[in-house]
Amino acid sequence: MIDDFHYSAEIVTKRKVHKFDDIGCMLAYAQSNDLSLDKAHFWVMDFDSATWIKGEEAYFALSQGIHTPMGYGIIAFKDLIKTKETADKTKGEVKEFKSLFNIDWKQRHEH
Repeated sequence: MIDDFHYSAEIVTKRKVHKFDDIGCMLAYAQSNDLSLDKAHFWVMDFDSATWIKGEEAYFALSQGIHTPMGYGIIAFKDLIKTKETADKTKGEVKEFKSLFNIDWKQRHEH
């Protein structure tokens, strides 16, 4: 069950739609199941507008100062400026989608 859609994400494969209440959960699942852009479609919720955007078209703010449902500390935006402002405010960093696959999401999990 997803309580707050601002943090949600989806992976769409040929066989199934996987829904997540935290972008970090989606990324950990993708790593555990060897899913990448050539094997699945990734969707994330724009934090501000609560509308779906393709993962590769989003910008991500990653910070321990961002409190997400499962503690991964990552949110998505359509707007790069808003992403930079959020990263600066939370002492975090801005990431593009492809770079997120270089992070060990299982290790990052705080929950």
